[in-house]
Amino acid sequence: MECFFYGTIREGEEKKEFNGVVSFAVPDLGIIFRAQFKGSPYECEYASLLALLEFVEQNPNLFRNKRIEIFGDSFLVVHQVNMQMHCAKELEPYRNMALGYKKKIPYVLNWIPKGDNPATL
Repeated sequence: MECFFYGTIREGEEKKEFNGVVSFAVPDLGIIFRAQFKGSPYECEYASLLALLEFVEQNPNLFRNKRIEIFGDSFLVVHQVNMQMHCAKELEPYRNMALGYKKKIPYVLNWIPKGDNPATL
């Protein structure tokens, strides 16, 4: 089943309490999730992937016997989680959480262009 994640900060709102947005979509189930988040652009991107993985873990009946393919337009997140790119110290906790989910949920993580990502705002 194809799933998509997207995270960003809102222009001009860097100093506000919730400056970012996390989002994920599971088109086959008609699900789109969005929430406010406080963090850097990369933290928002990781938080959106982690929110999606938590949703998958909490709803095993929806994903049972399905191949889970996750797509995101964050080159950095996709390549760090796939261990194809160095991870900065401040992002390691996020990457390690995503890798922890990989032990529980067999998923494949791939990059797509932002224009092809249905989770974008």
